[in-house]
Amino acid sequence: MRVIGLMSGTSMDAIDAAVVDIDDAIFDRAPGEQPSPHDGALHVTLRTFVEEPYPKATRAALERAINASATNVPLAALASLNVAIGEAFANAARVARKEAAVPIDLIGSHGQTVAHVVRPPAGSDLWPATLQLGEPAVIAARTGITCVADFRVADVAAGGQGAPLVSFVDYLLLRSPTEFRVVLNIGGIANVTLLPRRATPQDVVAYDTGPGNMALDAAMQMLYSDGPGYDRNGQTAARGAVAASLLGLLLEDPYFKLAPPKTTGREQFGMAFVERAWAKAQTLGCTSDDFMATLTALSARTIAASIPPACDQVIASGGGVHNKTLMRALEREFAGKANPPVLVTSDAYAMPPDAKEAMAFAVLAVAALRGQPANLPHATGAHDMVVLGKLVPGCNFSTLMRSAWSQGP
Repeated sequence: MRVIGLMSGTSMDAIDAAVVDIDDAIFDRAPGEQPSPHDGALHVTLRTFVEEPYPKATRAALERAINASATNVPLAALASLNVAIGEAFANAARVARKEAAVPIDLIGSHGQTVAHVVRPPAGSDLWPATLQLGEPAVIAARTGITCVADFRVADVAAGGQGAPLVSFVDYLLLRSPTEFRVVLNIGGIANVTLLPRRATPQDVVAYDTGPGNMALDAAMQMLYSDGPGYDRNGQTAARGAVAASLLGLLLEDPYFKLAPPKTTGREQFGMAFVERAWAKAQTLGCTSDDFMATLTALSARTIAASIPPACDQVIASGGGVHNKTLMRALEREFAGKANPPVLVTSDAYAMPPDAKEAMAFAVLAVAALRGQPANLPHATGAHDMVVLGKLVPGCNFSTLMRSAWSQGP
């Protein structure tokens, strides 16, 4: 099956679109029956990957909507933004399809997260919830292709935290009979999937470790307003020195002490977190460069703390792999372990680091189409495995469904 996976992370810098060929024979099983370690591997081949920036007006509206200080976003504005993001995602899909120059069977769209409150404050009247915008009906209408979207809410409804969801795909693609592997994604938030040797789905643990690029991006936007809005190659952090006392204070954040399953986001480690941290940094005499170096060390330290001693290899992806200072800090953290794991990028497994998450949501879309539960309760905390995503028919819906279900057991 040929699928487009669409993804935009917490940095909101662009929409990732990956065109992949998926050999989905692994899903030829009874509904709900899980792949075993003895199954053949899932085969996913990347054809094309593009990154399409948001239109400026859409990006500005999105930033207003997720601003932590905002107390009142009009419902009409939120509804309009949902459609605008859908239009942007549809455009990215069209660009990817044109570049690939092949027919497309299905689209899997993660959407754009604007709220993720799966652990409401004690005593509040909030329900656990997650919200991704990017109307899939718009994507299906503009492309003519059936679209699966809104993957996270089914896991939340099943008592889970709605993340990390790519752990199911990590299991299918990267488990090993001989190595303990950790799959690391360094996006705005960093997350890990732990894959012990000969792992079964019940053995997989996955969770968000804390900030990846999110705090770094927010600090760059706050302190270096004339810059690109992120620390290109980690150059700014490389000029500074880590402030050990500040790092110690930041490591006391309660999130780092929580046991998995756990997930976090902008609400915890966005601009408000950075503003508080900068206030502390100033009282300690830190320069702006020192502050960036310390935030980089925070990301590296909390990621490294998630790597079990038995780990043989860490497979890294996401935008953070381009931050040379962060990657060097990670290597130093790993070198201090009794049995240092080997650090590689997902390129080693034919998955470019920037494309891996979009590829994963293409796989999750196929799983949904085939009725395959695709959350891992040990990773998300859900009480059941459930089919993820909502299916919106495109012009090819009837043909697609007949083809997909004729392949079942």
